[in-house]
Amino acid sequence: MENKLRRLLGRNLRYAQMNEKLDVAIKQLQNNFSPEAQMQLNALQQQRQNIDNLMAQPMTDAEYELYDDDGHYLGDNPPPTQQNSGGFGQAIADGINHAAQGVSLGWSDEAFGAIGGAGRVMANGVMRAFGQNVNGESFGDAWDKGYQEYRDFARQKLQDGYQRNPEISAGAEVVGATTSPITPFKAKGFTGSLGKVISHPEDIARARWLNTVATGVANGAGYTNQNTLGDYAENIAMSIGTNAMGTALGNKAFGAYNDMYRAGRGAMNGISDSVPYGYDLYQRRKNGK
Repeated sequence: MENKLRRLLGRNLRYAQMNEKLDVAIKQLQNNFSPEAQMQLNALQQQRQNIDNLMAQPMTDAEYELYDDDGHYLGDNPPPTQQNSGGFGQAIADGINHAAQGVSLGWSDEAFGAIGGAGRVMANGVMRAFGQNVNGESFGDAWDKGYQEYRDFARQKLQDGYQRNPEISAGAEVVGATTSPITPFKAKGFTGSLGKVISHPEDIARARWLNTVATGVANGAGYTNQNTLGDYAENIAMSIGTNAMGTALGNKAFGAYNDMYRAGRGAMNGISDSVPYGYDLYQRRKNGK
């Protein structure tokens, strides 16, 4: 048998063995409907699809060198994975998730966590009312577990979206941040002769820059997943800086008497938040993954 054919068979045998292990893990998770289990199930199914895709393609020169003439695997690292976009429906779902993250200034995952925490607390209360044993779980424990489980599930969905459909996810997040209506400060004004509230230019400018700083703080905190003071400080400073750049560009392009500064501010927010994922995409495509 030719060496190249031997190596091809060795690779596919190795992939088949990997799929067997994945099938066992997938079967164990299919009847577990918790968000954490479903997140793991989605990841395993995606990994299995990646392996099937690789088995159907010819070996690259680099991969060919990882097998000896008898088809034995020589590499220490796992084979490269290929991302599957998941189809049109999945692309729409990823876009919606990331648009919500942009509109909420990075707080959609925490909001989903709060829903999970509240749901677990309610379930805990119902079980107590019917005399069911909740294994000593207090309402505080129920909140913490529900919040963390659902928040982490939402974060994994966002990360998966960037892996599956990076352009759509990043674009949706930019659009969401650009159109976010969150403006905690309103310009002072007085009621004119026609009943319309009129604001002085200096009041408009003051409110605009207060919103620049306030939403910068909110956005920086919302996009911080590692709860350390250093991470919060770094992300908040970067977000305020990009907000300031966006506000300045909006003022320059649209003048001082309109609300289009939010578009500049939001665009800078969305772009800055998606840069790390864009860099990751560039590296993956550069390496042929």
